[in-house]
Amino acid sequence: MRPALTVRSAALSELEQELAHFDPHVVVCSQPNGIHPAARGAWVQIPTNDAKIDEERLAEICLDGETWKTEGPPFSELLEVIDETEERLRVGSFSEAC
Repeated sequence: MRPALTVRSAALSELEQELAHFDPHVVVCSQPNGIHPAARGAWVQIPTNDAKIDEERLAEICLDGETWKTEGPPFSELLEVIDETEERLRVGSFSEAC
């Protein structure tokens, strides 16, 4: 849906190394962003199905320091996070606070 973007996939065991070499602005992962130190512009944590309570099954999105929880999230919401990240980078108002 966004052909101009560069996307990479990594196993959790290789994630830290991939983050260091690729240094993406947006990360979509099953782990919270605090596990891998380094600022990112956006981090979308989509929990695995083994989360035990309802609150743990919600996805958590951090975009430029703002965080919220959502069900799913639907693909359209992921695209909104990507588009907003790209826009903030374009206008220079991006702090990479996630």
